[in-house]
Amino acid sequence: MTYDASFQPIDERKMQGPGPRGGMELNFRDYWGYNIAGYRVAKLLGLDDMVPVYTERSWNGTKGAISWRVADVQFDEADRYNQKIQPPDPDTWAKQMYKLRVMTQLFYDMDANLTNVLITKDWKIWRIDFSRAFRLQHDLKDPKDLVQCDRQVLTKLRQLSYDQVFDATKPYLTKDEVKALIARRDKMVAYFDRLIAQNGESQVLY
Repeated sequence: MTYDASFQPIDERKMQGPGPRGGMELNFRDYWGYNIAGYRVAKLLGLDDMVPVYTERSWNGTKGAISWRVADVQFDEADRYNQKIQPPDPDTWAKQMYKLRVMTQLFYDMDANLTNVLITKDWKIWRIDFSRAFRLQHDLKDPKDLVQCDRQVLTKLRQLSYDQVFDATKPYLTKDEVKALIARRDKMVAYFDRLIAQNGESQVLY
């Protein structure tokens, strides 16, 4: 069987590089290994059904991340938003998006643009390209994006440990990158706990 794949060999480290919305980012990093780390952490959280498999391969003598190319894509989220196309099942769509937001905040993705959110013909969401994620910030990037959370995902977030993440993501994440992820996890769990206390569990968890 032959199947389409995507190969990404990017590996850049700069004192300053392009940031979101035309800004600049200090200590810029764009690295193919973050794609593999993203898939592996998603798997720990039970979210690997939203991230295509990424693994390491060499192609034409160059190391990089190769991924299973998502099939039956009808458009990305940027196209859907700009064309004002509404999903056929708003509730299922919202629950997928809430999972996506959890992943984006946990990974601290500096390039979480809408073209990296693929939508298949059956309206399933896939998130690709984490090469500018896993920054060293300990704070959440946009906590207001965290509105609701899948119960099982929150349980797995609570259970996530430094050793578990470090073992799963080596050699692609450094110790400091894993420490930052765990710090963000702590703040995310605390944030959801506050939401539950304020609004009630039924309004926050599904």
